[in-house]
Amino acid sequence: MEIEFSKYMNNDLNKQEFLSLCYHYVRPEKTLDKFPRILGVTLKEFEEHVKMLQKKYQIISLEDLEKFIQKKSNFSKIGMLFTFDDGLSDHFEAAKILHKHGIKGVFYIPTCILFDEPANPNIIHYCLANYGIKRFIVEYNQLIKKYELSEKLKIFFDSKNIDSWKMIKEIKNTFKYKLDYMNSRKILLAIYKKTLFRDFPNAMEIIHLTKEKITKMVEMGHSIGVHTHTHISIAPSKLTKKEFEKEIIFPKKILEKEFSIKVDSLSYPFGEKQDCFSSSELLKKTNQYQIAFTVETILNTTEKSSFSFGRYQPLSTDSIKDVNEILDKMVNESK
Repeated sequence: MEIEFSKYMNNDLNKQEFLSLCYHYVRPEKTLDKFPRILGVTLKEFEEHVKMLQKKYQIISLEDLEKFIQKKSNFSKIGMLFTFDDGLSDHFEAAKILHKHGIKGVFYIPTCILFDEPANPNIIHYCLANYGIKRFIVEYNQLIKKYELSEKLKIFFDSKNIDSWKMIKEIKNTFKYKLDYMNSRKILLAIYKKTLFRDFPNAMEIIHLTKEKITKMVEMGHSIGVHTHTHISIAPSKLTKKEFEKEIIFPKKILEKEFSIKVDSLSYPFGEKQDCFSSSELLKKTNQYQIAFTVETILNTTEKSSFSFGRYQPLSTDSIKDVNEILDKMVNESK
């Protein structure tokens, strides 16, 4: 009897898998950083990641991922996709490093930055880094009073007994989950205008990518995608239909118009389970996208829904060894 080797070989080839990394801040060395309290990997560390990952994985692009979804990919080993969230000014240098190594990344943009307004969490990050926790909370509590919001929304600050990381977590959770959509944005913009924008007239260029830089990144071959309009948690119960359209549908149209490209991928801000729609929920609300990313730390396979691909977010404390071991663990846990 003749053995059908091709049948078994094709089954092996069709088992395609990929990992993805999600970067935020990619900073210069601390001695050169004008905002050294902003946490992120350094540009030097980032390039070390790139070199290490090129040796170990098949680096893929968004175009390769689209073939993966259609089960038309032919990876010789596990794929690796580089993604970046928040449309940060840092990403222009990261894009140049990728381009130097022949890699095409995917950059997820909150479209408010194209209207000269910073994204929500980046206002918090830069204000805390430059002015400290106490100043931020004082400004916040004054605005809670000014806008006649509930006293329960005020944040208590005890200068004699402060746990900095606990306070930062409370600040972030307040804007992500406790304040409603409109008041969260209104308060953050008010704080931004009274602090960063007043002290740094070029604050937008310091924090975020410009349209010109995004255009150059597209010319390098990189892809861009939607990261909502203002970078909010789009928890299923939070947004009205109008707010959903502003945060999810409008950004796609803006990016396609401004950069003359097709945009069909979405990265969920924050990306935890409580911040995302399930695949079926997203499809009920819109059919504008083919791909959506969370920050679930998993190995992605062709059996995984393309609306819930996972990524790992390298931390400022991660060494290159840590990143390598975490990715190995993600692969091993899937077996």
